[in-house]
Amino acid sequence: MKLKEVMDFVDAVKPNTFSNAEKTVWINEVEGMVQTDIMLISENIKAYVYSKEASADGIYFPDSATMVLPEQADFIAGEAITISGLETYAANNTSAGIEILSVSEDGKELSFAEGTFTDTGEEGDEGTATVSFDGSGAELLVAPPFDKLYRAYLAAQIDFWQGEYDKYNNTMQLFNSQYAEYTGWYADRYAPADI
Repeated sequence: MKLKEVMDFVDAVKPNTFSNAEKTVWINEVEGMVQTDIMLISENIKAYVYSKEASADGIYFPDSATMVLPEQADFIAGEAITISGLETYAANNTSAGIEILSVSEDGKELSFAEGTFTDTGEEGDEGTATVSFDGSGAELLVAPPFDKLYRAYLAAQIDFWQGEYDKYNNTMQLFNSQYAEYTGWYADRYAPADI
């Protein structure tokens, strides 16, 4: 299930005024629990960014597959960006999303498919570029039929923050049941404690 699919479903059955960024925080809470409690991952915990827009001066493209930003951005590999406002490297402006293949540890260097950029060079762009990141298509870790736990957790958080505590308690019971079901299945299938 994709990040946007969870949010669209919950928004349809439980109308609310929370932003996608706020709902992404709650999805990241579930993903953190899944990774640390169930999968027993202790480093490089995956988290999502629904969308982000950053403006920057001095972006450059050392080769046809690399973009270097002047400062760290919270962009995630596997998701898409669009670029506008480039002057020196104007041919690299794009209205269609291009997929990020990898992000350097410092978050400044993004890698793409070979031949993505036609204008290259080591000098920073003279314009103020806007880079728009779309992470709404991120695939969540828990696959069907257990992905229902995302919907329950998101619905519970909406209930909680809207002050509907009886609904929250009921929805959290549902989430806890679904989470336990997935925990048991994952432990039986992968035995992460044995690795």
